Amino acid sequence: MRALDPLLQDTLAALLATSVLGTVIALLYWLLTGISPWPFVVLGEVGGLGFGVAMLALCSPRSR
Repeated sequence: MRALDPLLQDTLAALLATSVLGTVIALLYWLLTGISPWPFVVLGEVGGLGFGVAMLALCSPRSR
């Protein structure tokens, strides 16, 4: 079995990290304010997700 490309591995790790962070932020917003985070918080996070994933994947240290 062939290993994944290191950039793809970094992109998947960044996607997981930003998704978990976005979920935690939305849940904390909901718990602390009692206001549903939809649509403002969730849509704002989705908009930032692409930028965050690209930035984390491209700036991560390279494993060789």
